[in-house]
Amino acid sequence: MTSFLVGVVLISSQALLGAQATPLTLYVAPDGKDSWSGTLPRPKADGRDGPLALLAGARDAIRRFRASTPEAARRAVRVVIAAGTYWLQEAFVLEPRDSGTPEAPVVYEAAPGARPIFSGGTPIRGWKKGPGELWQASIPQVARGEWYFNQLWVNGQRRGRARTPNDGYFTIVRKGPPAVDPATGAETPQDRTAFVYRPGDIRPWPDMEDANVVVFHSWEVSRLRIARVDEENHIVHFTGPAWWPFETWGPGQRYYVENVREALDTPGEWYLDRRSGVLNYYPLPGEDMAKTEVIAPRLRRLVELRGDSRLGLCVEHVTFKGLTFCHADWQLEPQGHSDPQAAVTVPAAVMADGARDCVFEDCEIAHVGEYGIWLRQGCKHNKIVRCRIHDLGTGGVRIGEAGRANEDEAESSHNVVDNNHIYDGGHVYASGVGLWVAQASHNTISHNDIHDFNYSGMSIGWNWDDAPNRTHHNVIEYNHVHHVMNRMLNDGGAIYTLGTSPGSVIRGNVFHDVWPYSAIGWGIYLDATTNGYLVEDNVVYNTLSGGLMYNNGGHENVIRNNIFAFSAEYALWPYWERRPNTFVRNIVYMTQGVLFIPWAENTLRQRIDAGEPLGEWDYNCYWRTGQPDLRFFRHPFDEWQAMGLDKHSVVADPRFVNAEEYDFRLQPDSPALRLGFRQIDTGRAGLYGDPAWVAEPKRIAHPKTKLPEPPPPPKPTFVDDDFENTAAGQQPEGCVVSGEEKGASIRVSAEQAAGGKHSVKVTDVPGLEHVWQPHFFYQPHVTDGRVRASFDIFLEPGAKVLVEGRDSTPYPACIGPSVTFDERGNVTAGGKALGSVPLGQWVHVEIEFGLGQTAPKTYEVALSWEGGEPLAFRDLPVSGWQFRELHWFGFVSNADADAVFYLDNVKIQPATQ
Repeated sequence: MTSFLVGVVLISSQALLGAQATPLTLYVAPDGKDSWSGTLPRPKADGRDGPLALLAGARDAIRRFRASTPEAARRAVRVVIAAGTYWLQEAFVLEPRDSGTPEAPVVYEAAPGARPIFSGGTPIRGWKKGPGELWQASIPQVARGEWYFNQLWVNGQRRGRARTPNDGYFTIVRKGPPAVDPATGAETPQDRTAFVYRPGDIRPWPDMEDANVVVFHSWEVSRLRIARVDEENHIVHFTGPAWWPFETWGPGQRYYVENVREALDTPGEWYLDRRSGVLNYYPLPGEDMAKTEVIAPRLRRLVELRGDSRLGLCVEHVTFKGLTFCHADWQLEPQGHSDPQAAVTVPAAVMADGARDCVFEDCEIAHVGEYGIWLRQGCKHNKIVRCRIHDLGTGGVRIGEAGRANEDEAESSHNVVDNNHIYDGGHVYASGVGLWVAQASHNTISHNDIHDFNYSGMSIGWNWDDAPNRTHHNVIEYNHVHHVMNRMLNDGGAIYTLGTSPGSVIRGNVFHDVWPYSAIGWGIYLDATTNGYLVEDNVVYNTLSGGLMYNNGGHENVIRNNIFAFSAEYALWPYWERRPNTFVRNIVYMTQGVLFIPWAENTLRQRIDAGEPLGEWDYNCYWRTGQPDLRFFRHPFDEWQAMGLDKHSVVADPRFVNAEEYDFRLQPDSPALRLGFRQIDTGRAGLYGDPAWVAEPKRIAHPKTKLPEPPPPPKPTFVDDDFENTAAGQQPEGCVVSGEEKGASIRVSAEQAAGGKHSVKVTDVPGLEHVWQPHFFYQPHVTDGRVRASFDIFLEPGAKVLVEGRDSTPYPACIGPSVTFDERGNVTAGGKALGSVPLGQWVHVEIEFGLGQTAPKTYEVALSWEGGEPLAFRDLPVSGWQFRELHWFGFVSNADADAVFYLDNVKIQPATQ
C-alpha cells in the first residue's frame, strides 16, 4: 500500500512539472479582441473567443494568469503575433512584474512567416487639391490643439518639412552683440542666444513661433525657436541658448530655417498649420494622393522597459522577436534644444531602464524621430541581435548614460549588440551616432553594419580626461562602419573614443568613407586622453583627415597590425605622451597627402628634449605611391630613425593584391609579412548568417569614392593696408579677428591715424578667458625669400602688445620673429631688451627675416618715431626651431586690463620692395 501511494505522488509531481514546462501560448491578431482569452490564433466562428488585439492586452492577460496560482508564475509564456499593422495608442510598457525567469522567459514573437508592425502613427486621409501644386488634409485634432507632429512619411519614405534654403545653407554674419542694460550700462552676452543674419534670410513670418532655426556647430547642431526678429539691425533672438557660442569655430557658421509656410515651394515638402489644422503637402512627381499612404506620428515612445535597478526591481528575461516598431515623433522644448556632442540628451523610441537578460532579436525599428533604442540605466546582460534599425531622426543604439553611476547596480554593462544593420540617421539631429556607449563596461559590439550617419559611426566613452569612469573592458570587433559624416558635420570619425578605458579592444573592424563637411574626419579617432585600448587588425581607408588620430593626451594604447590607406590629407595624427603609446606592425599606404599632421611633432620634440621614452614605434611599413622619399614631418626617413623611431621599419610597397579595389590581402613577397604583419580577413567584418541578410547593406548604393584632390599649397598673400577703404566701426579686412567679447574689440577707427583718417583700434578689457585676447592675424603663406613686415603703432598707457610671425608647425616650435611692447613702452625681441619707445605717439616698426630651409634663424628690427633717434638691431635669434615659413603674422593684446593701442599702415612684403 505504501509503495502505491509513493508512486501516485511521483506520477502527479511529474505531470505537474510537465505542465509547467509547456509554455502558455497567447495569440495577438488585428481582428482580435482584448476581451477574449487569447488562447486561439483565429476567432471562433461564433465570435465568442479568439486572439487578443494588442500587445498591452497580451501583457495584461499574462498578469492575470500569473496572479491566478503560484505555479503559473513559473510558467514560460509565448505571445505569438499575426501579420498586420497595429496602431499603438500609447507606448507598450513592461514593468518588473512583467518579467520572466531563466527557466520561464516571456517571449513576444511574430507568427511564422509574419512581420507584424506596431506603429505609433496615424494614417492621414481626406486629401483635397489645394492652391497651386499643394494638396491639403484637414486634421481637427490639430486645430483643437490636441495633436501636433513634426514628421511625415509618404509611401514609407520620410518627407522633409518646408525649409529655406531648399539646398545648402545660410551663413551667420556674426554672433549677437551684447545686450546693454539702459539703466546701468551692464552688458549681457548674447553670443549663444542671438546672431546677425543677412537681409532676407530671416523674416518675421506669421508662423514664426513654430519655425526652427537649425544651426551647425562643427560636430553638433542646435534646433532653436525664434523669440523675435530685429529687422532694423538684422538680428534674430532665440527663446533659449545654443550650447556652443556662435562662431566658436570661426566665421561663416551654417544654418537653415525649417517649418515656415512661406518656404513650402519644393516637391516632397510639407507644412502643418497649427491654427487651422490643415496639413499642406507638395507631392513628388507621379504621386497620386488618392492612392498614397501618408502616416504622421502620434507617439514619441513606442516601447518602454521600466525597471529600477537601484531598488533591485528589473524587467528581466523578456524577448521581442521578429517585430517591427515604427513611426515615433520627436519634440522640441520651448527653449529649443542644443547638446555638447552626439545629441547626448535626445531619448529613444525604445527605452529601457533596469532591463536584465532581455533580447531584441530579428526586430526592426524604423521611421523614428530620435534614437532607435537606448539601454539606459542599470541595463545588464541584454542582447540586440540581427535587428534592422534605420530612418532615424537622431542615432541608432545607445548603452549607458552621460553621467557616471554612483552604484554598480545603476551601471549598464555586459550587453551585446551583434549582427545588426544600423543606418540612415541624423534626419532631425545630424549629430546622432550609429552606436553610442558611455559610462558602461564589458559590452560587446560586434558584426554590425553601420552607415549613413551625419556624424560619427560609433562613439565610445564620455570622459575628456583621465578621471575614473565606468567605460572599460568593451570589445568593438568585426564591425563594418562606413559612409559617415557625409559632408554634414566636422570633427568625427568612423569610431570616436574618449577617456580612460582599460581592457577595451577595437579589433577586426573595417572603417571607410569618412567625409566631414570641411575638416577633421578620421577612421579611428582616439580623442581626449583616450587610453587603455588595444587597436588591432583593423582596416581603414577613404578618409579625409586620415586613418588614425590619438591626439589630446592619448596614452598607453597599443596600436598594432592595422592597415591605414587612402587618406586625402594626412595618414596619422600621433601623440607622444609621457606614458607612451605603442605603434607596431602597421601598414600605412598613401596615394596623396602627407604622413603626419604637422602640429603633432610638438609632443615628439617635448619628449626628446626631456629625455623621456617615446614608446615602441617599430616594424611598420610605409608607402606613398609616386613618392618613395616619404617625409616624416619634415624629416627624411634616416633622420626619423635617428630619433629612435622605426628602427626596423621600411618605406616600401606593401604589395596588396589589389589596393585600388580595396583588396588588402598581402602578396607572399610583401615586405610587411617579413616584419611580422599578420594577414587581415576583412570578410569577417559586418553581418553574418543568411545570405540575403548579409547582402542587404550592399543593396544600398554608394558611388565609388574618388579621393578629393589635396588642397594646393596656399599662394603667398602679401599685405598692404592703410585701412582707409574700411568704414570706421568695421573689423579690418583680410585678417582673422578673435576675442571680441565683454567689451574687447578690434575695429577700424577714425580716432587716430598715422596717415590718412583711419587706423585699427585694439581695445582690451580685464577678465577675458585668455590673456592673449583680443588678437588678429594675417595668413601670408610665404615659404621662401626675405620678407619685411612693417607697421605704425600708437601705444596708450597700459597697453601690452605682442607682434609675432609663425610657421604652421606646433607652438612654440613655430615662433619666428617676435617683438613685445610692455605697458611702459619697453621693447623686447630675440630675448634682448631693445630700448623704449614713447607712449601716445606713432612709432614706425620694421621687421625683416629670411624664409626657407637654408635661411638663417635670425631677424632684424628697426624702430623710428618723430623726434627720436632711430634704433636698429640685427641677428636677433628666432626661438622656434621649426620656423621656416610664414603662415601667421599677428598682433596680440596681452593686457589683462583696460588698454588701447592703434595700428596703421600694416605691410607684409618681399624685402626687395
